[in-house]
Amino acid sequence: ARVRVGAGIDNVAGVKLPVFTPYETGSIADNQSLGLVGGGKKIVSVRDKFTVFLHQLIKLASLQTSFVTLDEAMKVTNRRVNALENVTIPKIQNILD
Repeated sequence: ARVRVGAGIDNVAGVKLPVFTPYETGSIADNQSLGLVGGGKKIVSVRDKFTVFLHQLIKLASLQTSFVTLDEAMKVTNRRVNALENVTIPKIQNILD
């Protein structure tokens, strides 16, 4: 495979998000056997289009995992805010009164 996927971590507002990045391995594809009556050009064209598609798919996967992770972080934060507003703050106000 000429394209590999590397995984990294990006920190956004204290939330660690997985980030996928494509990178080339540097290996050269063997084009010697593609000399079929004009078919070789089509195969090379399709391979180039597939490479572009693969890069876009990796970017989309990275965005999707980031959205899911941020959604979970927002849910946790929302639960904490609700607990503060509905439980902790009323208890403190009852103690002070």
